[in-house]
Amino acid sequence: MNVPARTGAAPLWRSTSLLIRLRLRRLANAFIAGSNKKPGDKTRTGNPGKKSSKIVLYLAMPMMLFIFGAMTANSVLNLHGALDPPGSFWITVEFSTALTIGIAFLLFVLWLASLLVNIGSGELAKSEWDLEWLITLPIRSDTLLWARLAERSIVNPSGAIALIPACAAIAWYSGYRWAAPLIGVLAAWPMLLLAALVRTLIDTGLRLRMSAAQLRNLHAVISVMSIITMYLAISIGLKGKSEFMLGIAATMPDWLLYTPMGLTVRAINERDVADAALLVLALIAEVAVILWLGVQVLRHQLRNGVVSGGARDAERKTVTGDPAEPIRTSWLKLTAVHRRELALLRRDRNFLVQSLVLPLLIVGGQILLGTSGVASTMWTNPNVLASVAFGLAAYSLSMSAFQTLNSEGQALWLLYTFPCSIEEVLKDKAKLWGVLTLFYPLVLFAIGAFVAPSIGWTFLGAMLTALLGIPIYAFIAVALGVFGSNPLEQQPNQKVKPAYVYLYMSLSGLYIYAIVTPQPVQRLIFMVLSMLLAAALWQKARDQLGYLLDPDASPPPRVSTSDGLIAAMLFFVAQAVAAAVIIGRGRVTGAAVLFAFAIGGAVTYALMRYVYARTRTEGVPRILGDTNLPLTGIAVGLLAGAVGVVYLYTLDALHLLETAMREGKSYVSLGLWTLPLALVAAPLFEEFIFRGLIFGGLRRSFGLWPAALASAALFAILHPAFSILPVFVLGVCAAFVYERSRSLLAPMIVHAVYNAVVIGAQSFLL
Repeated sequence: MNVPARTGAAPLWRSTSLLIRLRLRRLANAFIAGSNKKPGDKTRTGNPGKKSSKIVLYLAMPMMLFIFGAMTANSVLNLHGALDPPGSFWITVEFSTALTIGIAFLLFVLWLASLLVNIGSGELAKSEWDLEWLITLPIRSDTLLWARLAERSIVNPSGAIALIPACAAIAWYSGYRWAAPLIGVLAAWPMLLLAALVRTLIDTGLRLRMSAAQLRNLHAVISVMSIITMYLAISIGLKGKSEFMLGIAATMPDWLLYTPMGLTVRAINERDVADAALLVLALIAEVAVILWLGVQVLRHQLRNGVVSGGARDAERKTVTGDPAEPIRTSWLKLTAVHRRELALLRRDRNFLVQSLVLPLLIVGGQILLGTSGVASTMWTNPNVLASVAFGLAAYSLSMSAFQTLNSEGQALWLLYTFPCSIEEVLKDKAKLWGVLTLFYPLVLFAIGAFVAPSIGWTFLGAMLTALLGIPIYAFIAVALGVFGSNPLEQQPNQKVKPAYVYLYMSLSGLYIYAIVTPQPVQRLIFMVLSMLLAAALWQKARDQLGYLLDPDASPPPRVSTSDGLIAAMLFFVAQAVAAAVIIGRGRVTGAAVLFAFAIGGAVTYALMRYVYARTRTEGVPRILGDTNLPLTGIAVGLLAGAVGVVYLYTLDALHLLETAMREGKSYVSLGLWTLPLALVAAPLFEEFIFRGLIFGGLRRSFGLWPAALASAALFAILHPAFSILPVFVLGVCAAFVYERSRSLLAPMIVHAVYNAVVIGAQSFLL
């Protein structure tokens, strides 16, 4: 590192300013992810690109600061309750020695957690090292090191979120009140400087001595440690979850008062101005000495120059044995893609941890630290256990199957050279992840079966529903990952499009309804919808596979079958949730059913319209068009109604009508509320979903009659069993009229007329 002084080298303040601006620009590019396309730019032919969004800066960051501030305030209260004598008054007065040590311990845990989060954020796993090109700037070597520490202390989001609210909470309890935020910023900076020093020492030392594979494996370990440490820090502020950490805080030695964390707490809480000034000077001197010693260690590490050993993979060791079969899996009958993925998991510990270990830690930590009681009720309630098992698997799939293309990175083009289609490769990956992700749910169900007093049909039904949903959602995750991945993107945090992650997690959340519903028919219907959705999304993803190597090109967004199935699932669940909220434990009334139906339909309609407007989707169904054909709708509705009347009279002749109506919970039992439900709400919302979206999507891929029959069959199975046949006829008739008119008014009229005729016939017969 003994580089001669450069002519015109920038001074420290300019060097620090330069590095800070570079880091802020990098963070801004990461937060405001999206394309560089500007409005009116006609040079690109693909998607218009995602609009720039500063929601992370304007909403997420303040929210995180507030959450950590509230958590720290609760932590201080818990420490006071555990370490101070009962009933002692302490707010706005000097803390007791025991409480000061406990709060210093809290700051240390928060500091350590933020440091590990920073190191485990992915920087170690990157092949490039920014110090290799920073050393080429017109800055003296010593100046660069000090500027790097200053820059990393100022631009440290995780450290700021963890430490500034903590110091502000300590200042608030020390009586500073509204000056507490400013004091929190000033008090946190020395600790942020120390975090920058330790981070730089670790980063520099490891990169100079470890290979790329070793760095990735170490990054995996640090990622796990960062989550565990953060959960331990959070647990101090949670009621009923803090006993373990409070016990450790009570055993902390007195010398903790003389560490930077202890001096920070004492300086903030000290009442005497002179004593507070001495504590601040002691803190500054201690931090300055540590920083000077750390810089000397950095100079020693870089004495031979900046040569990154970790950025380049070392020569592979000679492999003994048969290289064609790295894993003995003949009895498993694995494909070449399966063996490749398993070999990657075996070699890359970082990939293994990110895919299978971190989801367990994140979901498990939230369950253990949560206040909803899931951690205890899941062993006594099969539905809760199945929901947790499926949720864990679904989250794991978002870290593995969803990342299928991103795991290929710049080698994505190799998939197009395989002696099989890229679709078959993705199918093999979906199958593998669907099987691997079953491990944790099977373990949970095994424990649940062992501790449960008895295993009934409720346990078996919930378990089978959850287990069957996992392979379904493995295919959904891979399909959505085709749209939500940017494998050629250079910035790691821009490789995933958040909107598709949210969509996948939302769909996974909807499937929880199939697990918890007490009605087997609804469970079966929702599972069928999920399977159809997986097939439809896969079909939609297949159209995208030819565009993966060109980020600027993609097929134009159009209405698809998957859109209709998502809308049907959302409508199904939103209606049930609205009914549960409105009815509660009261009696089922016609008004409640109508309002629940209308709320579910309105929510679904509004969300789908919003999404289509945002994505500028083509072929969105309209209620009014150029040819509305209202008279045709009335005529076809009367024809479908006649079929329904003949069906009702046939059931009546067989003495089956009254039983079928009672079991099917007919609209007639809802009184006069039947009319607005059957004549307005049902035609409006159901025709938009089943004819406009599902039939319209199927029509693009199949002929008129296959699309009409398939959409009508799906429409029919969502109705009571006794009415499936006439409702199927209604669906075919409505699809035929929609094909002729290309607007929703005519099928809505068909639907309304059919309902009116059938309701009249039911009233007459009963």
